[in-house]
Amino acid sequence: MASAPVAMRVAHIRTWPQDLSVVVVHVEGAGTYRLGAETAGRLGLREGADVDSALLARVATAASIREGTLAALRLLQRRLRSRAELNAGLRRRGLSPPQVTAILSDLERAGWIDDRRFARLWIEDRMALRPRGARALRAELRVRGVAPDIIEATLGRLISPEREDGVALDQARRRVERLRNLPPDVARRRLVGWLQRRGFGGGAIARALRVLADTRQEGANACSAP
Repeated sequence: MASAPVAMRVAHIRTWPQDLSVVVVHVEGAGTYRLGAETAGRLGLREGADVDSALLARVATAASIREGTLAALRLLQRRLRSRAELNAGLRRRGLSPPQVTAILSDLERAGWIDDRRFARLWIEDRMALRPRGARALRAELRVRGVAPDIIEATLGRLISPEREDGVALDQARRRVERLRNLPPDVARRRLVGWLQRRGFGGGAIARALRVLADTRQEGANACSAP
């Protein structure tokens, strides 16, 4: 003989002391759920009300989405993140793909997620603190899941070939000071490798080396002049 299903009803609803816009709903036979007060109202939750499996599923989903949204906002408070980074972070917390999509869509509409802004600020920050070439910036943004068209458009606006050449030359001048005691061929090889690891292209590196060589030659000529 099959056992009767466990009766479920809303035992009590309490305002959450830490946030008066949130209520804690205890459903007998199911558990406790923390929801926005407006959401609880839309779901028709009230003390003593019966809860069937369909309504319980909606309650559980709403509670999960609320917790996921709070988790996403905590991540964003630490640093700006791309949509893909937030997606991965929420999935690691056990949220289902539809729940994650709902959360990210809400955050996008509210302006919390904007991959174009993310790419711009990422590039500006890197160039201010640890200057590098477009190749490195492109790779970093790809790892963070930014779409290729957004990456290229942002790089096109912020990193012109002239700017990259200037940054490469400035970085080469700084680095070459550390290599001055090495044999010229060793110093050149190490400088090229260092600039490559910083993401500068072959053209920018060659032009920087040419300027450095011209500067050294001018210095040598000045020293040998009578």
